[in-house]
Parts: sequence; structure tokens; C-alpha cells
Amino acid sequence: MFKILTITLMCLLTVSGAYASGLQAVTLVDVQGQSDTGLLVGASDEQAAKYYPDGKMPSQILAFWVNGVLYDAGLRDGHIVSELAENGIAASEVSTILITHLHPDHFGGLLDSEGRASFPKADVFVSKPEYDYWVNELKNENVITALAQYRVSTFMFGDEVIPGVRAMDTSGHTPGHVSYLVEADGEKLIVAGDIMHFPEIQLPVPDVAVRYDVDPVKAVQSRKFILDYAAWKNIPIAGMHITPPGIISVKKSGTGYEKF
Repeated sequence: MFKILTITLMCLLTVSGAYASGLQAVTLVDVQGQSDTGLLVGASDEQAAKYYPDGKMPSQILAFWVNGVLYDAGLRDGHIVSELAENGIAASEVSTILITHLHPDHFGGLLDSEGRASFPKADVFVSKPEYDYWVNELKNENVITALAQYRVSTFMFGDEVIPGVRAMDTSGHTPGHVSYLVEADGEKLIVAGDIMHFPEIQLPVPDVAVRYDVDPVKAVQSRKFILDYAAWKNIPIAGMHITPPGIISVKKSGTGYEKF
């Protein structure tokens, strides 16, 4: 759906053609819809009404293809495969998948409608705290079934997961939620996963959490950490629930942040 985006310091430029130097990202849209403000935690009625007067919040599920690596797989079988195909990328070309966390809207697309691997040649990487939580502690059958179709490697926060990609501890939304700091030729991008679900309110009021944060207090801390870091270092953020194309730059604004 979206052409390749070349990330160059301050700006995001839409281009087409083959990969060149630097960082290039393809935004992959799985689902778009609306959610109810009842999902918000810590927002006053006045705040919710200010940012969402009709009580409805734009909602989307995205994945990203960045320099030949797939970040998350979406919710629905086949949809990220189709999005990749529209950008000239076959599922068989996907060799590396980095998962931000193991909620269904991030790993569901790993399997097709027959329960087979959507990306049969891919290795899947997930943080060890996240793997341990869903597989060893909760024994979640859906997670176990999906991961069983792949070669899975785990890593710790702070590790260089693959060359040029480092794991950042953004736990809270889930116990092992990770964001990825991606760097190539001096350019950087943070693939931030679910540090924000509803940026219209969570940027200006970053203390607002959502009902599906496992640890809302820690999720807020992780959001502020990433937003502070991105603003300080001037690094764009790719978020799985940010309105397409899903990549923004942020700066401090009062007690919160804003896009620029």
C-alpha cells in the first residue's frame, strides 16, 4: 500500500525503486478502524473529549519492512503477505522477523489460514523475557503453536539482535516488550512497537495508558523513555498503531510531546 520511505535525518521522503544506502522502510497496513475511549486508562473525561470529541479513536495495526527485515507480522493471516507483495516483496524473501511482543496483532500473521508458516524461510527473534512470559509462564497455546512453525532465537534487552539492530527495553505493555534501534550508514530509526496506541492523546498526555497494558505504570515509563530519547537524538519513530504511514518525528512540548 505504501511505497518505500527513505529516512534521512529530519525528513521522510517517499521514493520508489531498489534499495540504496541508508534506511528504507515500507509501511504494511493490516487493519484500520476505530476504538472507543473506554480503552484509555488515566485520562480524564475532559482530556478524552478534547482529543476525541465523538468518543472514537483512530485505530490501526501496522508492520514494517526495514532494509530487508520484517518487524512484526500483523494480526490476520495473509494480509502482511499481500502488503509485501504489493511492494514487490515475496513471502519467500523474508528471512528475518523481529517481534516487538507477543500480542495476537503482532504475531498472528506468522501463520496462514491452514496453520502453516506464512514466511517459511524466516527466522523469528523475540526477547527472552517475552518468550518466557507467554511460553513458559502463561503457556499460551496460540503463541506456542505459531512459534513452533519457525526457528526461534531469543535475546536480552541491550543486545545487538542482528547487525545494526539493538534491542531497547520498553517493557510494561508486556513484560518483554522491546523496541528496536535500527542503524545503517549513520541513519537511525526506532521501531517502537506498542509504546503508543493512540498518539493523539498519548503524545501530549504521555501518562495515559491503555487497558491492555500488563503494567500500566511501567508502560508509561517506557513511552516517556522512547519519546525523550527520540526527541533528544532526533530519531524517527515507527509505531505499529500510529496512523499510516506510521513513522513520525517528535519534540518536547510542555509536559508532553508533539509531532513535527
